[in-house]
Amino acid sequence: MGVTREVTVAAYLAERLRQHGVAHLFGVPGDFNLGLIDGLLAGGQQRWIGSPNELNAGYAADAYARRRGLAAVVTTYGVGELSCLNAIAGSYAEQVPVVQITGAPATDAGGQLLHHTLADGDLGHFARAYREVTAATEVLAHGSAASQIDHALATALATSRPVYLSIPVDVADSLVDGHRLATTVWSEPIDAASMAAFANAARELLRAKDGQVTVVAGHEVERRKAARELRALVEAGPLPFVTLVSSKGCLDEDHPCFAGVYCGDLGVKSARQAVDQAAVLITVGTLMTDVVAGMFTAREDRTHTIDVRGTTAYVAGERFEGVPMRAALAALTGLAGDYATLPAAGLPASAILGRRAEDEHGPVTDALTQISLWESLEEWLPPSSTVLAEIGTSFWGAVSVTFPADTALVAQPVWSSIGYTLPATLGAGLAEPQRRPVLVIGDGAAQMTVQELGTMAANGLAPVVLVVNNAGYTIERVLRSPEASYHDVTAWNWSGLVRSLAPQAHTFRVTSRRELRAALTAASAAPDRMVFIEAVLPANDTPPMLQRLAAATQA
Repeated sequence: MGVTREVTVAAYLAERLRQHGVAHLFGVPGDFNLGLIDGLLAGGQQRWIGSPNELNAGYAADAYARRRGLAAVVTTYGVGELSCLNAIAGSYAEQVPVVQITGAPATDAGGQLLHHTLADGDLGHFARAYREVTAATEVLAHGSAASQIDHALATALATSRPVYLSIPVDVADSLVDGHRLATTVWSEPIDAASMAAFANAARELLRAKDGQVTVVAGHEVERRKAARELRALVEAGPLPFVTLVSSKGCLDEDHPCFAGVYCGDLGVKSARQAVDQAAVLITVGTLMTDVVAGMFTAREDRTHTIDVRGTTAYVAGERFEGVPMRAALAALTGLAGDYATLPAAGLPASAILGRRAEDEHGPVTDALTQISLWESLEEWLPPSSTVLAEIGTSFWGAVSVTFPADTALVAQPVWSSIGYTLPATLGAGLAEPQRRPVLVIGDGAAQMTVQELGTMAANGLAPVVLVVNNAGYTIERVLRSPEASYHDVTAWNWSGLVRSLAPQAHTFRVTSRRELRAALTAASAAPDRMVFIEAVLPANDTPPMLQRLAAATQA
């Protein structure tokens, strides 16, 4: 888009989004956002991806932002934005930069009793609600709209959290200075003095240690696009590294320094040893919530930890501002001579044994169980896939298997909103069309957001969708009252439903290991077609890691 003296607010926002890699707009139209959508799409910078409801659109935008770096979802005022609120709250909890754009009543409509409002004349209710779940909340006004947009986008990029833009119908078409588009919204600041102080403090701690240094990788590594710098740090030692359940796949799991997925006492022995026996921990982008920390059994030791966050770092509890993650990792890589190095082959043989617990392997039979399902998926999963694992049995099965090279995981272990991953498959597939999405989701979760299969089919996506049919909410069954009727869901004819939503999809219903493997083989033979597999499992069968989590919550 050529820069002109004046552009509309909608065109300005569309160009700013394009500058940050946003090529699609997710959302649902409504009377308060129709002019805004027309203005956003007029320049051709983005393609509209309409969803059956705003919650699904928000979930799709969340996954898009995880894989692309930024996303936008467009809703109408009141009914639309409130439907999307849950998705944006999840983005805030999981540190995902989504721009929530709401088309709002005109600026002079205050006091009027309008539809989509609470009929009290107050048009500020919903912006105030969004302040609780966003890093910036802007109601655009004449004369300041461009600067408000820039501030919101800069905040989203700086914090890796969602922001909210409410755009009144009369503001969307108003004109702003287009020359501003030639300036950068945000660049990552580096405080040279703080960076030098951080490096010196890290050097002192590393030289004072007496033993191994272990790296713990968290989910913010991917949010900050720091995987390359993290790999360089690991290989500079070389240093053993673990990932959290929230960051599985951020580095290749066939790397010789990989010690497993760490989840406190609930994880595998090799990961626990790598963390517990370390003299110094380097934690990178970690957020140790209850589930991620193995019900708070993960090691906490500030005095022996170098903690790297998005733009802040800590050494033995001392805080250093203006130290971005990638720069901090580069500085630590430069201190490689201060590490206790491993043998050239990587981890000692004893450390790489047992990356999966013994109870995560099953007997070789034809029975379809949680263990045999995930063993079959592990054997089949192609490199460079995007695995989407719904919170529940699917997530806890996924974190227990070894991924092939260049495999990404999209999941939501912090917010844990059931139904997230099916619309997220749409967002991930559009964000990275070169990667085939592989979704594993329970039947209860899939029933919440299944409409998005139609959107995926309409947009030419070809994911592999595996619905685990265990007749309800098995993750809840394992926590309490497994026979209670409220864990059950209505049985659906999944193949018939899929044929109505995605007529070109291949559908399978499998009840044995052999049938599942045949269906997966068929999926490989049809890379340009959606493949839907209904896998029928016992209602109370759960992955071993979920069993350990349940036992910990009940202890």
